[in-house]
Amino acid sequence: MVKSTKPKLLERDAFREAVFLRDNNLCVICKSEAKDAHHILERRLFSDGGYYINNGSSLCSSCHIKAEMTTLSVQEIREACGIAEKDKVLPEHLYDDQIYDK
Repeated sequence: MVKSTKPKLLERDAFREAVFLRDNNLCVICKSEAKDAHHILERRLFSDGGYYINNGSSLCSSCHIKAEMTTLSVQEIREACGIAEKDKVLPEHLYDDQIYDK
């Protein structure tokens, strides 16, 4: 399977702003006020830091903890953000046909 070209890598502050803007400053899970721009897949898995809008989600503090603990799955978070399977962002060394958690 051919991987699509990665979207633009953002700086940390631009990542946060873009994710919050896309998600209307609301937690994508419970719709309360967003407090954190969460990396859907751990940013340390990316050689470039993973600051891609499709690797981000707006979460409240409570939902952020659930995401970090993997109580909320990567797939649930992507779906809540409206990120299509074809638009997901993966680190170079991960396979497109596998399911990963944070």
